[in-house]
Amino acid sequence: MKMAALDAAPAPTARKGAVYRTVPAVAPDLAQVVFFRSATVRPSAGEAHVHVDGEFHVALKPNGFTRLCVAPGAHSLQAYIDDAPLYAGKAQPKTPAMLEGGKTVFVAVAEMGEGAPVRHRKREAERMLKDAREQRQVISRADSVQPCREPSQQVARRGR
Repeated sequence: MKMAALDAAPAPTARKGAVYRTVPAVAPDLAQVVFFRSATVRPSAGEAHVHVDGEFHVALKPNGFTRLCVAPGAHSLQAYIDDAPLYAGKAQPKTPAMLEGGKTVFVAVAEMGEGAPVRHRKREAERMLKDAREQRQVISRADSVQPCREPSQQVARRGR
C-alpha cells in the first residue's frame, strides 16, 4: 500500500522557494543573471547543475529559477542535466559571458546540448518564468556570486 502512494507521487518540480516576480534593477557595480528551467520539461528530467566560473551554484529542477549577481566582466555560465559524476560544467567551463554592470540577463537551461545556456529577452523569459519557484535547497559554492543589490541600496551605502 505504501508503494502505491509512492508511485502516485507527483514528478519532482521546484516547490520550495518563492514564486517568480519581476526582479528589481541591479546596482551599477553588479551584473544580474536570472537562470531558469522551463515548466514543460519532461517530468523525469533530472536536476540541472548550474556552474558559475567553473564552480557549483545551484541545482535547478523543472520550473525552477535562481537569481544571482556577479561583478561585471567576463564569466562562464554553464548548466548540465544529470552530469554526475563527471561534472563537466565544473571541470571544463566553455560558455563565456561578458556581463555588463547594472544589467540583467535572462538565460534558460538548454535541455539538450553541451551546457550552453539559452539567452532570452526579458518579456519572453518572464512569460516562461510564470509560476516558477526559486531554488534555495543548496548553498552556492561559486566564489564570484555575491548578494544582489538594487541601485537605491548602492546610493544608501555611499551616503554613510
